[in-house]
Amino acid sequence: MMFRVAICDDEKKITEDVRAIIQSWNPQIQVDCFHSGEELLLGYHSYHAVFLDIDMKGMNGIETGKEIRKQDKETKIVYLTAYRDYVSGAFGVHAFQYLLKPVRDHEICEVLEEIFRYQEAKKKRTILDFDTVSGLVCLQTEDIFYLEYENRRVRIVTNTESYYLKERISKIGERMKIYGFSMPHQSFVVNMLHVKNVKGSMILLDNGMQIPLAQKKQKAWKQELLSYLSSRMEVEA
Repeated sequence: MMFRVAICDDEKKITEDVRAIIQSWNPQIQVDCFHSGEELLLGYHSYHAVFLDIDMKGMNGIETGKEIRKQDKETKIVYLTAYRDYVSGAFGVHAFQYLLKPVRDHEICEVLEEIFRYQEAKKKRTILDFDTVSGLVCLQTEDIFYLEYENRRVRIVTNTESYYLKERISKIGERMKIYGFSMPHQSFVVNMLHVKNVKGSMILLDNGMQIPLAQKKQKAWKQELLSYLSSRMEVEA
């Protein structure tokens, strides 16, 4: 499978430097360079990842990211910026990551490793059926971000839609455990594949969503997450 990456920055040197880092990491990756948001959108086709400068002349990176999201819900957007203040805007378009300039080689490589581990995981698809209030729905496990108990129903949350079940959250949690799901809170079941970071009592997912982590579960759940990540690394190895 040919992986495709786009780089968009109005400084040509930066696009060339990032291209060199990516192709040094994996020479088989197809890398396309653009020097404005308008140029990227005009020549856009499906990319596995987009490295996107925020502070560009004309259409900035946040505006460009929003336009990309209208046609591509799957690509991983990695923002390049010299300003920390843009971070909240980056999450508004479901940024996968943001890197502060000047970007270091190892930071680019770490992001690439994370992105392509995710892509490899997508190849191993498991489809489950759910008896929702609207009828039978079949979902791939990696498309589910979390499940939440609300108003006596369980809401299944994907990146684009929600579905409702009349079932106990604890029962669903047990069913989903073997597929890499866990209960960080009595009202939530999270897909650990999509966990990007944990900050205090909040779990940040890779599409910008956040769910709570119960205080009494913090230590045990973080250990569970580490065990999950370790087991994934062993399988991939």
